[in-house]
Amino acid sequence: MASTPHAHHVTPIPVLLRTFFLLLGLMLLTIFAAQAPYWFPGMFGWMIPYWPLTNAIALAIAIAKAVLVISIFMGVKYTTNLVKLYAIGGFVWFLLLYVMLVDYVSRPWEPVRGWEAVPSSGLPRSKESDGGVPYPQFPAPKGKDGHEAGSH
Repeated sequence: MASTPHAHHVTPIPVLLRTFFLLLGLMLLTIFAAQAPYWFPGMFGWMIPYWPLTNAIALAIAIAKAVLVISIFMGVKYTTNLVKLYAIGGFVWFLLLYVMLVDYVSRPWEPVRGWEAVPSSGLPRSKESDGGVPYPQFPAPKGKDGHEAGSH
């Protein structure tokens, strides 16, 4: 086969087998990292309350496995720099979308005056519909005399 600038790279079988067995080892390491605090409570039991640590370890191993699969099995390691740039750019784009999703989903976690749930209607709210209290979930602050401030 003549070597052309657009010739397809064929990954040798030993490299594929090494990568496959490395992925199997990383999978076993992931399982061990997740279960070690429960299998060996004497040595790793201190990690149970620190579950973000075990999650971070599992995430680091998962990233290593993803890099192996993308670089070796998908052949990105043997392609041009432009393909590598697009592969990295795809993950950066996904990370940005994930950050926006987390921001969108977590908005209701912090109550802010004015964001309270109201009956679904396009009509303006009236004080009669909510018992005369403008924000029923936020009690009015008490004055020095024990009454609501501004109610005199």
